[in-house]
Amino acid sequence: MRLLPLKNLLQKKLHRLTNNNQIMPVWKLEDGILLGKILKPYGYLGFVKVAFLISDLDEVLSDGDFIFIEWVGKPVPYQIESIIWDDDKTARIKFKDIIDLPGATRLNGRAVILEEKTIPVELLQNLEPSELIGFKVFDLQKKSIGIVTGLDESGKQSILEVNSDEKEILIPFHEDLVKKIDLKRKTITVDLPEGLLDL
Repeated sequence: MRLLPLKNLLQKKLHRLTNNNQIMPVWKLEDGILLGKILKPYGYLGFVKVAFLISDLDEVLSDGDFIFIEWVGKPVPYQIESIIWDDDKTARIKFKDIIDLPGATRLNGRAVILEEKTIPVELLQNLEPSELIGFKVFDLQKKSIGIVTGLDESGKQSILEVNSDEKEILIPFHEDLVKKIDLKRKTITVDLPEGLLDL
């Protein structure tokens, strides 16, 4: 059996997607958020087990949707044929054109990326607090504010604890203030009211 180079395999897949009356998203890697990882094959029919970093993605992902898997630094679209949720962060997914165990095995350990605009901000707030520690915080003008050192959840409103030039800044973790969480670059963009940084 003749083995095709990876580049040829990807080109063949893209050609098949665009010629099967499927709408393939036109997308660049920087427009997406790395939100999960393929753990292992599940069974012999092409299913894979996927672990996501945030919960409640069942509100976003369903049969027929596209997600992207990273190959050689490039996002390759895969259409979901079937998705079965085991819990709020783990799912078994069958992709179109992945029909057997060898095909599923080739996806082992690969990053799963979702298009940023498809993910509601409130879902990104379902991240575990420990996963935000070390993230860099920027304002809307891309000016550095500091680094997240913790998340205080003792009150009704979660509070980001940010170290800024040896001073601690407390930022309410609310969608009106937290505008973007970039898991790939490990950054958080905030829109803060005037004077908050001076408290």
